[in-house]
Amino acid sequence: MSKANNEVIIEGRGLKRYYHRGIETVKALDGVDITIRKGEMVSILGPSGSGKTTLINILSCLDAPTDGTLNVAGKPVAGLKEDDLVEIRRGNLGFVFQQFHLLPTLTVTENVELPLLFLGKKPDPVHTREVLAMVGLSDRATHLPSELSGGQMQRVAIARALIIDSKILVADEPTGNLDRVSGEAIFQLFKKLVNEKGLAIIITTHNMAFGYEADRVITLEDGKIVKEERPPGKAQVG
Repeated sequence: MSKANNEVIIEGRGLKRYYHRGIETVKALDGVDITIRKGEMVSILGPSGSGKTTLINILSCLDAPTDGTLNVAGKPVAGLKEDDLVEIRRGNLGFVFQQFHLLPTLTVTENVELPLLFLGKKPDPVHTREVLAMVGLSDRATHLPSELSGGQMQRVAIARALIIDSKILVADEPTGNLDRVSGEAIFQLFKKLVNEKGLAIIITTHNMAFGYEADRVITLEDGKIVKEERPPGKAQVG
């Protein structure tokens, strides 16, 4: 973890997400307390149905908790309307998924700059080149996705999340479609972004080895945190 930065960027208390399935109440998330700081990578582990996706959807303002309090980048978000949640996501959050979601007819540069167009912002070629250099794709700027490896395509997706100067990167199974070597390279890139850019990165993964490369490891079962660990050699801050 970056030792120079211990500012809390996400804080949730008593987070619950219940929904009804027939006469049954499903407790997808059942009273979770969680704190995420700038400059740290946190992995969320657990079996299917444990609540991982529900938790990251709530932390990234894609879903609302049934109960509890949540602050993102210093702003309380519980009870906000979707338009307000969109503004919080736009200013703070970048997303990386298992599927790369690249447009096949656009170059690497054009795919990376796409979020700026949606925000009505004019791309800055200098900034784009800096972001591409950060993810190791300077020599692929004019290539199409079909000319890239899986690892390179995921790097494009990461660059696309960074182009809007996100403070928080949410990565849902980011190595699920990659071989071991490419997956390890992506995790090394995440470490670099944490240490050099002070990003907060939240990752879900089924790969235990990758998960334990994070600064903290949170394990969920049945919608509850059952274990929180700091792997050996990871310094505690805050």
